Formats: sequence, C-alpha cells, structure tokens
Amino acid sequence: MNYGFIINNRKCIGCHACSTACKSENQVPLGVFRTWVKYTEVGNYPDVRRNFQVNRCNQCANPPCVEICPVTAMHQRPDGIVGYDSDLCIGCKSCMQACPYDSIYIDPETKTAQKCNYCSHRLEVGMEPACAVVCPEHAIVAGDLADPSSEISRVLAKENVTVRKPEQGTGPKVFYVEGHQAALTPTVTQGQSKHFLWSDIKSDKLTEGEALEPSTLYFGGSEQMVQNTYNAQHKVPWHWQVPSYLVTKGIASGIFMLMATTFIYGWGGLDLLTSLISGAAVIAFSLLTTLFLVADLERPERFLRVIFKPQFKSWLVRGAYILISFSHVVGAWWLLELAVYLGFLDI
Repeated sequence: MNYGFIINNRKCIGCHACSTACKSENQVPLGVFRTWVKYTEVGNYPDVRRNFQVNRCNQCANPPCVEICPVTAMHQRPDGIVGYDSDLCIGCKSCMQACPYDSIYIDPETKTAQKCNYCSHRLEVGMEPACAVVCPEHAIVAGDLADPSSEISRVLAKENVTVRKPEQGTGPKVFYVEGHQAALTPTVTQGQSKHFLWSDIKSDKLTEGEALEPSTLYFGGSEQMVQNTYNAQHKVPWHWQVPSYLVTKGIASGIFMLMATTFIYGWGGLDLLTSLISGAAVIAFSLLTTLFLVADLERPERFLRVIFKPQFKSWLVRGAYILISFSHVVGAWWLLELAVYLGFLDI
C-alpha cells in the first residue's frame, strides 16, 4: 500500500469544507491548520482568474521531517503515511524546519508537532479521510497509489498532474490537476500584500495601511500580475534562544581552539591560572549553549529523550552527542589543570 491524494483544481470551488472537516475530525485548535485553501489571483484586469489550491502534508516518499526528528516522533508507516507520535515529541521544531511545504505546526495545547496524518484512525476502520468525504465537488481523491484499480491510480493515469517543489527530492504524494505555478510556488507572491480577502497579514515589514504592489510573473512569455488573496499564516517557530546558542557555542569552541593552538605551537606563555580561567569560561559557555537549546524546546521536560531514545540520522542528535563529548573533553582537561594548580599532580 502507498497512500496519497489527488487535488483536482479544476473542480475546487474554494469552499473550505475540507479545512472545516479536518478541524472537526481531528480537534485542531484555532489558529493552526492541517489542511487549508490558498487563493491566488493571476492576470490583468479585466482578464483575472482566481485559483484555489488545497495545501497539506504531502505524505512524502522521502520525508525529510522523519529523517531529522531526533526522537522518532515523526515516522513513516509501511503504507506510506507519514505519521507522528505526540507522546514522543519534544517540540524541537526541527521537522518544521525540514518540511519544504510548511505543513507542520506546533499544537498550542499539547506543545508538540502535528500535521495531516491522512486521518489514519479512519483509514484503519475502512473509511476515507474526512476531507475527501466532505468535498462537495469530489475535488479530493484519496487512495492507494500501489493499487492500479483504485480511483486515484486511474485518475493519475489519465491526467497531467503537478506537485509542489519537486526539486526538493522528497517524492510528494499530493498531486494537483491543473496546478497553477502561482499557487504551487510559495515565493511567487511572498510578502506581496498586507491585506487578504477576509483578514490582514501580521508583519513587521509593512506599516499600517501600507501595501506593496502585486508581483509580476511571466507565463508562456506573457506578463501577468499575481497576488495572494488568502492563505494560512504560520507563526515563526524560532525564538531568541536559537541565535543565543549559536553565539555561546561559538565563544566556547573559539576559546578552546585558541588555547589548544597556543599550547601546541608554543605561540606564547600560558600559565596555569590563565588556563583555568579560560577553561572555566569554555565550560560556562558550553553549559549556556545546552541551556539555550533546552529552553527553545516546546517540551523541555522531555529533552533527555535526545540522549536515551535517539534517532541517529538526525543532526540534532549528532550535535547533542558532539556537544556532550566536547564538554567531557574540556571538563577532563580543566580538572587536570586544576589538580596541577592545587599541587595534587606534578606534571
């Protein structure tokens, strides 16, 4: 089995029934979305067309969120569905950074990463995802791509389809019939308007009442205007702790590298007291780095899972082990210097 979606933009009327059904079925809190409809307008007056596009997790064949997750909270099932386990998630937001489709969010109630899981609880009892059932135009087709007799396979065989960001190599399994480049490519209209159809965009880049002109895009050699009129706005997941830990780890490694280079090449006298003070500074900044990393987690009480239940493909896990190893090396060296300074050792 290999489950996926086909979104027929030719049929979609932008009614948001899929978004509403998804929220109701999965108890998705206000302010976050697993499924949402993006509106883009393309053309020049009076020849303007509004496009609707349903966005969600692409259930990738090669999901980067699974590979980067440090505690296997994000995982790929044998049937191809990319699922998640809220009980394992530490809220590191690395999956959000890895996802090229902006499809993962932090649940404001559980403080864990969540997204479309193909309504797997419905699938297991022989039902289709809620969005596919409720769509009044049958614009959403869900099914097994590995079954040539399934509806999704038959539609896929006869229609020309596109996917979002194929260059990412993720193998997305949400296919669009008559997908428009203005909607498929997020950067086409990024930051082009302060005002949406029913709401305003929260942004520090534009002052109140100010709006940028719509962007210009070229389709088939002809110039057309393109702009967003509705999209789901997602909050920036990173906080001040991220740039802070980059600074503290840079200071710690820089001091240690300078001391080691000075000692190895004999560039100057390095007395014991200077070594002890410098070593203490390295240890202090290493501890600060750890504190900032833990503080940035949405579920900081679960941070030890990175150590005791690691997923070693994740660079977050590898970085944690490198930081721990570095701290142990520096700590052992500093204790040795302290023992010499106090006269317990004579080296």
